[in-house]
Amino acid sequence: MPNASPLYDPYAPGNKNVLIITPEKRAFAYRGTTLAAVALRLLGILPGCVTVWLAFGIAHLATGDRRVAAVAMALTAFNPMFLTVTTAVSNDGLLITLTTAALYVLMQALAQGVTLQRAFVFGVLAGLASLAKLSGALLLPLASAMLVAPRPEHGAATSRPHWSKLIAAVAMLWLLIAGWWYIRNVLLYGEPTGTAMMAAIAHPRRISFLEALAEFEGLRLSYLAVFGHFNVPADGLAYQAFDIFLLACLAGLILHLARRRRSMSAAYWLRVGALAAYPMLTYAALVRWTMMTPASQGRLLFPAIAALSTLMALGLVELAQTTFIIRRHHVAPFAALPAASCIGLFILAAISPFRYVIPAYMPPLVDDLPEGMTPARQRFDAFAEVVGYGVQPQAVYPGDKVRVSVVMRARQPTAFDYLLVVSLLGRDNRPLARFDTFTGGGLLPSSQWRADQMWRDDVDLIVPEDAEAPATLRVQFALYDRGSGDIIPSYDDQGNPGAPVFDGATLLPVASSDKADNSAWIAALGDIGLLQAARFAPSATAGQPLTVTLTWRTLRPTRDAYTTFVHLVDERGTLRAQGDAPPLDGQFPTTRWRAGVTFDDSYPVLLPAELPPGRYRLFVGLYHAADLTRLPAFDRGGKRLPDDSIYLGEVRVVPPT
Repeated sequence: MPNASPLYDPYAPGNKNVLIITPEKRAFAYRGTTLAAVALRLLGILPGCVTVWLAFGIAHLATGDRRVAAVAMALTAFNPMFLTVTTAVSNDGLLITLTTAALYVLMQALAQGVTLQRAFVFGVLAGLASLAKLSGALLLPLASAMLVAPRPEHGAATSRPHWSKLIAAVAMLWLLIAGWWYIRNVLLYGEPTGTAMMAAIAHPRRISFLEALAEFEGLRLSYLAVFGHFNVPADGLAYQAFDIFLLACLAGLILHLARRRRSMSAAYWLRVGALAAYPMLTYAALVRWTMMTPASQGRLLFPAIAALSTLMALGLVELAQTTFIIRRHHVAPFAALPAASCIGLFILAAISPFRYVIPAYMPPLVDDLPEGMTPARQRFDAFAEVVGYGVQPQAVYPGDKVRVSVVMRARQPTAFDYLLVVSLLGRDNRPLARFDTFTGGGLLPSSQWRADQMWRDDVDLIVPEDAEAPATLRVQFALYDRGSGDIIPSYDDQGNPGAPVFDGATLLPVASSDKADNSAWIAALGDIGLLQAARFAPSATAGQPLTVTLTWRTLRPTRDAYTTFVHLVDERGTLRAQGDAPPLDGQFPTTRWRAGVTFDDSYPVLLPAELPPGRYRLFVGLYHAADLTRLPAFDRGGKRLPDDSIYLGEVRVVPPT
């Protein structure tokens, strides 16, 4: 069954799966499509083994060093991503074997002599690879190496066929096998490769060359281990170790070429050059393809994996042979580097299925509410309920990512597959973002629930850049029938109908700073905030609201929730009208204040219709909602104000017209 909302972000929580494996298709209950997929995956092991064996032959033919060949074979065989690709149901495994075989034939020709027979075999393999995938056509430029290849360094002398015969052999076989496909593309799509149509189907885009190069990080990581649909990463430590490994390989390769630049024959240079040229051609084509559609995936470099492994092995072996004289002793600090690299890669490949892949596709079941999550109650009809939630981080800015977590419990099974909706709400509960998913991270649709089963869902949501701040971000959960679109009835912990909203993170303005200038202010409210300005009309009409806008500068949060009072008093000090409310009407309470936030807050003060005309005074301050105790207020000189009230000025009240 297809997943409702698969995600292709390696660092997004849940929804790693494109398909949901239902109970009848788990374990060894293989039949139909499932059986065919398993058979194809097992069959993919064979071309993968051939590729590994050919990698040894390529490295040995290119360098003549069996140590380099053994290391190159291990670097190919133990690459976790290579193992994943060659056992997947795709054309990548066959393509890799065909291109590796063609590269092996080329190394034979360059090391043992160019013959017409080898040119024919190369043409056949290049044609088959070009049919398997467009990148197989990148083998054709490598055939030019046979045109300039010198006589073999060892063995009987052979007469090389004329260059025209070599070109004709490769071109003729390639055209006979693959040419028809490219002619067909011209007739159907107006261009031979069909890449424009492929990009349009996949996910078309247009980015610059430099922007495509900037995606190299994803290519580098996925060459080693990014599983699934490019969305199940390994540990960061594995990538850091791989970076060190690549730098060591590059340093050793440069050292090798520098040391042997005079002793190496032209034939050796040609073989190493051909090995380096093929990955470069593959990468150049990949960059071009990445400019047209998101494609920065390491598996697309695997047609040249044998060449890359050989170059890496060459660098490792060179470093292993490098010695230093320390206190008259020859020391080889890198002697164990090739073996250690191969063993490390083998360990990573061995643990990857159990540490990364299998957990990514296991429903996130829990036995109890995880530590740090807030208990909550929300019931969905008679078959499910929310038992807790969490929002991280606690303070965010517009444009930031918010992770919403919810723990649910199944009360009774259902035959339908409902979608869980996780919504993020901002100021005045305005919707900011939402994500719809099958429960259990897309792995546990409601038709597979069991009574009393509990699970955790994690969803990443992006706060829009234009979200109004400051505010309290709130979250809301709902279930709906993906077929009819009907929303499942929801009730809060008191049994009231409707989906409740739960307080989450604090949304702060981007311009907030605890180093901002605090010099301009009217009064201080304890040590939690400053009143910087107040604006109101100098006159008001009885029976109408008077709006008072206060500008606050926050200094720190407090455990106590305070309410702002705005009092209109007469000349005797009698309270005649008031407009009390928590800051931003409860959407930025003092418990959520952070240092350096400046915001405006408006308070409507409704004037009684019978209020006599005259002059009145405005006072503001903060008081504790529980016991009405006022927060101490101080003037700029540090003197505590009477009644902890801040005098704002006079208002002239006129009678209604």
